[in-house]
Amino acid sequence: MAEVVNLITLDEGAKLATTAGATVEVVENPKDGVWVFAKYVTCPDDPSLVGTEDMFFAQDIVEVLK
Repeated sequence: MAEVVNLITLDEGAKLATTAGATVEVVENPKDGVWVFAKYVTCPDDPSLVGTEDMFFAQDIVEVLK
């Protein structure tokens, strides 16, 4: 089982893996532990999303990437 990611501790610039297989980079974190704003770095299912921003909820995040 994957470790739970604590969104409160994430800083801008952190790279995350999502449940959809995308890699995103945190651009803003309201530090509420529920969601973050992030920019797509990779998105195998829809390459047109790369460079765009969206909000990602805790359940969308699989892990923090190194």
